Amino acid sequence: MNPSPDTTIKIAIISDLHVMAPELLVNEGTAFEQYLNRDRKMLRESLEILDTLVSDIVELKPDLVLVTGDLTKDGERVSHQLVAGRLQRLVDASIQVLVVPGNHDINNPDARIYDGDTATPTDTITRSEFAKIYRQMGYDGQSRRDPDTLSYCRDVTEGLTILAIDACMDRLNTFVSRGDSRDHCKTSGSLEPSSQQWLVEQAAAAKAAGKRVIAMMHHHLVPHFHMEDTLAAPYMVDSAGQLCQRLVQAGVHVVFTGHLHISDISQTKVRDGEMVEVATAAAVGYPCQWRVATCNTATGKMQLRTISLHSLPSDPDFAERAQNVFKSCIPTMTHGVLTRYWPEISCAIDNYRSKHAFVMRYVDIPKTPEAIADLLLRHLQGPVTRTYIAFAEGNEGGSDNLSLVEELIDGVNHVVNETTRGILRPLAKAALRLRVYGIARLVLRSILEDRNDIGTKHESVINDHTAIISF
Repeated sequence: MNPSPDTTIKIAIISDLHVMAPELLVNEGTAFEQYLNRDRKMLRESLEILDTLVSDIVELKPDLVLVTGDLTKDGERVSHQLVAGRLQRLVDASIQVLVVPGNHDINNPDARIYDGDTATPTDTITRSEFAKIYRQMGYDGQSRRDPDTLSYCRDVTEGLTILAIDACMDRLNTFVSRGDSRDHCKTSGSLEPSSQQWLVEQAAAAKAAGKRVIAMMHHHLVPHFHMEDTLAAPYMVDSAGQLCQRLVQAGVHVVFTGHLHISDISQTKVRDGEMVEVATAAAVGYPCQWRVATCNTATGKMQLRTISLHSLPSDPDFAERAQNVFKSCIPTMTHGVLTRYWPEISCAIDNYRSKHAFVMRYVDIPKTPEAIADLLLRHLQGPVTRTYIAFAEGNEGGSDNLSLVEELIDGVNHVVNETTRGILRPLAKAALRLRVYGIARLVLRSILEDRNDIGTKHESVINDHTAIISF
């Protein structure tokens, strides 16, 4: 693609910075280690990662930088002030910066100061404060704002409009300090009908004015694997299919996202065209990637490439160390996720048990998150780790996919064997296999073979790192 300069815009895309201000870690200890055990983020290095990205982007000299949410570890005021200050370097270099919040960024009960064995609450920020802190990065008078969310519409050139979508549900976060039963940060995303209508109207108006429209948001609009909207629902916006259809009809065909910490491009066909979603991996965790899109607003073609952060000034082998952290965190992440979302998980198990009472009478599902985690890790840790790494890196397709799928199915078989019991155990196992194995194969093939819309007439494979996309 050789676009003329007057119709070309170069865009850098970064996501999930999760910057933790250094003063939040007063002293190392069990409190901070317990937090890290829930995730694979390189929080100690997060500020150096951002500084390195900013320096690389200044050298690249793009016209625009999009930041698709989760700018901070957990919405701490000091972390936001730090991130805004670092991003200001780009603004000062005459590079336009646009941000949207992620589920970690606002009204977050997990904002903490860590001192040895103690984690003490610290100031988080409100939605209005987010807009003030990032005023020069999308929230000034040059943007058209949705009155109910932090969504906005911005004309960045004569031929291109950015539709920044905020689907975060931080208003529903709960705080023990405010009298709630637990500290809980909502991961999922949703948009009220009025906000959906506002977005559609803004996109349609830009299209009518002869502009191309590119969307950005934290949550997913297009599934990145089979049944993501069911198996990983908190990573997708509610009613994604309906919103996708409406946006395509209004002239939006590409959306940049983050949230799941993977580098993956997915696409789906809808009645009025096609939507392509470009998810960018987290900067703060392996594979530490970011994107560059060269867009020609005259032809409507976007050329995408992916850049990996291999080293930091303080650590030439950063990428290798980040991958090792990624691998080592699988057991603690499994325990942490199951514990954190145990109320939702146990509710889902109860619902399944009520709908399939006969089969579940002969199935013993462990009663605690720790026991379930141990069961899954005992039979699936190795192949799940390899699958997760391949998925995060992008371009999963490889010669050993079939054997890895079979290894994962074999692990599921061991789980089924261990949890079924009683005189009708063979019947229960057969019923579970009928329900689980077909779905599991489709899910695993969609991930490991990088297939979009698997099992449909629109099934396709896209290069996750270097692609040419119509927008």
